[in-house]
Amino acid sequence: MNTIILSALGTGAYREARYRSEHHPETITTGLFAVALHRWYPEAQVKLLATDMAWKSANGDYVREHHPDFERVRIPEGRTEAEAWELFGAMTDAVPLGSRVIFDITHGLRSLPMLGFLALSYLRVVRNVTIERVYYGALELTPRSSTPSPKCECCGQTIRQEQADEPLRLTPVVDLTPLVGLLDWAQAAKRFQDTGDASLFGGLLRVRGPGNLNSVADCLRQLSTALASNRTVEVGELSGVLLEKLGRWEQKNTLAQHRPFLQVADTIKATMQPLQAREDERLKLLSHHAQIAWYRERGHWVQAVGLAREWLVSVLTWQQTGTLQLKREARENAERLLGQYAKTPQAAPAELQAAAALWDELTDLRNDLAHFGMREDSRTRSTKLKEKVNHLLDKLPAAVRPLGLELDGPA
Repeated sequence: MNTIILSALGTGAYREARYRSEHHPETITTGLFAVALHRWYPEAQVKLLATDMAWKSANGDYVREHHPDFERVRIPEGRTEAEAWELFGAMTDAVPLGSRVIFDITHGLRSLPMLGFLALSYLRVVRNVTIERVYYGALELTPRSSTPSPKCECCGQTIRQEQADEPLRLTPVVDLTPLVGLLDWAQAAKRFQDTGDASLFGGLLRVRGPGNLNSVADCLRQLSTALASNRTVEVGELSGVLLEKLGRWEQKNTLAQHRPFLQVADTIKATMQPLQAREDERLKLLSHHAQIAWYRERGHWVQAVGLAREWLVSVLTWQQTGTLQLKREARENAERLLGQYAKTPQAAPAELQAAAALWDELTDLRNDLAHFGMREDSRTRSTKLKEKVNHLLDKLPAAVRPLGLELDGPA
């Protein structure tokens, strides 16, 4: 795996500094921070992002004379949107598949750090690039001298530190690598919100020591699996457990690396609140209906339709017995009753007519989806599936209202 130091060259006059990094015992004195990085990572290839102006400047002359092994990557100045995209392309082209990148944001155009982060976050996904380190040589954080700067005896002007006998003070190197984790948090949050897959949170939440969120990570993983495997009752139970764990989590004791989760946690709470299990039978039915909506919003059509059909059975057993029945016999009896009037709903008792009519449509679509369209009479094209599912799910409130269950809106 290649290691690349991706740095930049500007046009300004670089003054010497003694760079010190917490990761390396050797201090390096140089005006160009990429030189220090190359000393610390001698196996890495240095690539300098440089405009034509920067490459023709004294800085370019210095690189060509003293570091001919440094490779120049030609970039535009980024004055327009087109040039910004050209710059993005130059950065991505400079990083081969599977590379490890040490990104230096010390010198160059002020837009480079942002564009660099965006480019590297893109390359992490499409080219399996690893962001090994992100460094900033913080010249402005160099400690000031505690003694007055000497003055020239001839003209009275202040002598710059590097001209005086006092050695250069150490310039700190800021390691910004931990902030790269924000990209991981963003990806994990996006996947969970879009699909319900919480697997990417696992490595982010798991740490040793007090203040960890390992139990939250475990619960998220279990809930994600339950949603994916159609475990409706388990989803309700785990949603309640997760909300309880998040409620007990004291945000003031949050570890630094967990701070991005503060924002994500609020979204998770809002999403899982309607899904949590309830003691009251009517509220339990409403939480199952919320799961239908959850599947629908994320385009999980097979699960949305399948659960909607099962939910009609649950509502009917509740209407008949006052309890949501899970016993096979009770549910089969309810299915037979709905099926009996499915083809002739007008012959059913008044409170059952709308549910029986919808039952026939849901059953047909559920079977079509379950058989992957491998039926001679399969009529629902994939391009029309979303429209068909939404049309049927919108009928749920009217279907269960005569059975005594009032919904706030469609699934």
